[in-house]
Amino acid sequence: MSTLVASNISKSHGSTPVLVDVSLTVTAGARIGVVGANGIGKSTLLRILAGIEEPDSGRVGSTPGTLTVGYLPQEVRTRGETVGDYLVRRSGETEEWRLEAACRDVGLGVGLERDLSGLSGGEAARAALASIVVARHDVLLLDEPTNDLDFAGLDLLECLVTGSEAGIVVVSHDRAFLDRTVERVVELEEGTRSAREYAVGFAEYERLRRIELERRYAVYGRYDERRRELEQAFRRRQGQATSAGKGGSRRLKQSLSQRTRSVERRLETLERVEKPWEPWDLRLALAPSARGGDVVARLDAAVVERGSFRLGPIDLELGAGERVAVTGPNGSGKSTLLRALLGQLSLVSGERRLGASTIVGELEQTRDAFGTDTLVDGFSALARIMPAQARKLLAKFGLGADDVLRPAASLSPGERTRAGIALVAARGVNLLVLDEPTNHLDLPAIDELERALETYPGTLVIVSHDRRFLEAVAPTRFVTPVGASASALA
Repeated sequence: MSTLVASNISKSHGSTPVLVDVSLTVTAGARIGVVGANGIGKSTLLRILAGIEEPDSGRVGSTPGTLTVGYLPQEVRTRGETVGDYLVRRSGETEEWRLEAACRDVGLGVGLERDLSGLSGGEAARAALASIVVARHDVLLLDEPTNDLDFAGLDLLECLVTGSEAGIVVVSHDRAFLDRTVERVVELEEGTRSAREYAVGFAEYERLRRIELERRYAVYGRYDERRRELEQAFRRRQGQATSAGKGGSRRLKQSLSQRTRSVERRLETLERVEKPWEPWDLRLALAPSARGGDVVARLDAAVVERGSFRLGPIDLELGAGERVAVTGPNGSGKSTLLRALLGQLSLVSGERRLGASTIVGELEQTRDAFGTDTLVDGFSALARIMPAQARKLLAKFGLGADDVLRPAASLSPGERTRAGIALVAARGVNLLVLDEPTNHLDLPAIDELERALETYPGTLVIVSHDRRFLEAVAPTRFVTPVGASASALA
């Protein structure tokens, strides 16, 4: 049986431990989900398994020695590389007809000669799917493969994962996808930087993890209560012994001294229980600084053209407090519609209007709002606040002193996503536009974003293919761009 084995892997970035003594066995047909907070080392683990990075200690071995490993990173676009070149590099397949067939199978309607950097997010995601379809590897390592896929693409990916004979290790924060595909869950723990494995599916993992966390808090609570009791008893005995020393009998002094030492020994021999690790906890508040008018934004017979793509004419009106989900297949014009609504694309014809008191906040799909500046400089300029205020706010989103001084483009996709949400929170917007907001966010951050949006009173426009996220947001209306036109479905 084909097997990939990582034994006691440890890896540090500088003086910071990333992975500590992590072991993992991937057999043929295995379906393993890797979960954990942003920055915990999930992508690092996949790169080590793929042989792209070397561990500081431990080893990766395979049986047989001819076992092949395919690796799909989070971000697939590379400037100057064509779709065909990308597929060859990722799959090892050089037969052009096979590559073209794989593109057809995943609904990628662009030629092999198309530059990868010119693809939309959805098209790039389907190119990644095509590389999975055409690959014939024994082990597949998939890092956030659901990002930017539409519902049809997600269904196809699920079929590929569940139907493949290869062993598959997938990093994903798409809870519905994990629930439908994986049979084992490996959690990278933030406190220890080690791995805990659950031989169950994702839904059962969530249940077991809650039970385990409750048990650990209960054990720690009993220990902490007993420790406090003994410490109070020790101080009380000490006080009694001190008082007796000022005039008590020798016998009383000896008795109190023995009792004090007895309590001290019980305190010293009390088995120590560590408090369960409490990671950085996002507390997100989204509140408009002012209420918008009854009509927040409006498109009247609007037509947009991007190269050969044409969208419109579109009639769309957003009212105060509406929750609008923009849905449709990849390439249908969802992001184009958002950009037209926000005035980022010129209209060929028609009109666009924003309410006089509308304050717009956007989390764009590419997460590149901060450009080439350092994060703190780009954030300060866009939020119109002083750098000291920007540092304080970004710290609440888990972006510390080292992070804010880096060029924004060098941050991980998850870090850029958190910075984008922080910017929205800082501006007090009453029209919030989110393009695939759960991409690159870890599970706790997704949960917190859902909680914040539940009580957000402003107008909300969302593009998302995260099924559980959409259920939590509860849209009041759906808008679906269709080919060269758009229709709003009430």
